[in-house]
Amino acid sequence: MYTVNDLINDFEQYKEWVVSLQRIEGKLFFEPIAEGKWSTAEIITHIAFWDEYIMAEMLPKMKQDADISSIDFDTLNQKASAYALSGISQQQVINEQVHKREELISRLKKIPHDDFSITFRINGEDIDQYSGYPNSIFNYFCSFVWHDNHHRRQVEEFLEKVEMLG
Repeated sequence: MYTVNDLINDFEQYKEWVVSLQRIEGKLFFEPIAEGKWSTAEIITHIAFWDEYIMAEMLPKMKQDADISSIDFDTLNQKASAYALSGISQQQVINEQVHKREELISRLKKIPHDDFSITFRINGEDIDQYSGYPNSIFNYFCSFVWHDNHHRRQVEEFLEKVEMLG
């Protein structure tokens, strides 16, 4: 059975993977992973922006039976993309994501394990539209583990393809 400790461990593993992206040649880091897709920099910044948003806006409101309004995904994603392409360095992208993820992990570790079962509504919905599970602290963060892994696979497939062509 997947536990709170497993979830936190997955968040920590993602952070370590982000650190490993320092090995990518700078130009490649900012190159789209496919036509019409984001670059690795945009993907990492996108997740960092979500980590920040979750800590600032979502986590403090996750109380039993709360009705939480969530931001429009596209708005946050567009801001993240613009920031990633604003001229910041590869190292800055990585450092900011690592810092935000460490802060999120620290906050998750402070939540009593029993509180991870607290349920609430997001945008009036009791059930998460993507997973089909009730909105709870545990399930909310499990969806972000899936989200991290989805983007990690995209980047890794891009890097494997580039290595085969190179």
